[in-house]
Amino acid sequence: MKKRIGIITFIVAVALLVVALPLLAGPGMRGHGFGFGGHGGGHGLQILRHLDHVREKLDLTDAQVDQLKAIARQTHEENGTYHQQLKGGLHDIVTTLLADPNNTAQAQAILDRQAAAENAMKKNILAATSEALNVLTAEQRTKLAQLIGEHRARHDRR
Repeated sequence: MKKRIGIITFIVAVALLVVALPLLAGPGMRGHGFGFGGHGGGHGLQILRHLDHVREKLDLTDAQVDQLKAIARQTHEENGTYHQQLKGGLHDIVTTLLADPNNTAQAQAILDRQAAAENAMKKNILAATSEALNVLTAEQRTKLAQLIGEHRARHDRR
C-alpha cells in the first residue's frame, strides 16, 4: 500500500510540473491536444498547463522550461498513435459483438490491444516524468514535493 501511494504521489508530482507547459507555449497550445486527459487529446503531460505558476514557485530557468516543453512535445508525439488506438475501442467491441454475439474472442483481442496501447502510453509518461524530474535540481524537486503536498491537502479538505 505504501509503495502504491508513493508511486501515485510521484506521478502526481510530475504531473504538476508538466501541466503548465502549454501556458508558456503561447495562446495557441491550450486545449489543443497538449495535455493528459481533459480536453487536450490525452496523450501528453497535463502538468505543463500550469508551468508558468510552477516556474515562479520553483525558480525555473529558461533552459529548464525549454527542456520541459521538449519532453512534453516528445511524449505527446509518442503517445499520439496509442491514443488513436484507444479511440473508439468500446465501439469496436460492441460492433464485433453485434455482428456475432458469440465472438468474444475477437472482442477480447480488441480489449487486449487497448490494454497494450494504454500500457505503452503509461510507460512513455513514466519515462517523461523521470526525464522531467531530472531537469530539476534537488532543491527544486524538494520544493515541488512540498507544493504537491500542499495541493493534496487542499484537495483533501474539499
